Amino acid sequence: MTLVIEKMHIMQAIDWSRFDLEGWLYQFGAWLYSHTGPCGKSINPIAVAMDNAAKTRRAKKLTKKKSNQVIADYISDTSSELSRPKRGKVTCEINDNEARAVQRLILDMFGRSEIMDEWLDAVVDRYFRGQSWSEMANDDRTQNDARQDVKCGLAALHCKYGFIGY
Repeated sequence: MTLVIEKMHIMQAIDWSRFDLEGWLYQFGAWLYSHTGPCGKSINPIAVAMDNAAKTRRAKKLTKKKSNQVIADYISDTSSELSRPKRGKVTCEINDNEARAVQRLILDMFGRSEIMDEWLDAVVDRYFRGQSWSEMANDDRTQNDARQDVKCGLAALHCKYGFIGY
C-alpha cells in the first residue's frame, strides 16, 4: 500500500469563512501595516513588491515626462503616487500564510485587462493602503470614479472567488 500525500495549495489551506471579502482585504491592509519599520516604510517584502509592481504599471501609462518624474521620485523616495499603508481601525487577525493567500486573490487577476487593473488598483488603494475616497481622486479619477472602480473590482473578485462571502 502506497501512501500518497497531496500538497495543499495555499488557497485551499485557508478558512475563508472567517471573514467576508472586504474583511479579508481590510485584514491584509492591517497585516501590511503591522510590517513597517520605525520610519513608516514597509519592511514587508510582499508590500515592497506590490508597490514596485504598481509603480511599473503606472509608469507604463504615463507620458515620458511624468514617467521620468515617477522614477525620480521613486529613487529619492518622495513619491506621492503611492502612499504607505496607514494605521487603520482594523486589528490584524491573520497570519503570514493567510496574507499570502489574500495577496494571491489580487495578483492572480492583474494583467487580464487594463480596465480590470484599474479596478484592482482602486481596491488596493482603498483596502490595503487605507486611502479615503478623496485621497484616491487624482487627475484621471474623481471620487465617484474611485467608488465605482472599487465596486467593480470587488464584483470581479467575487465572481472569480465565489467561495468567499460577500
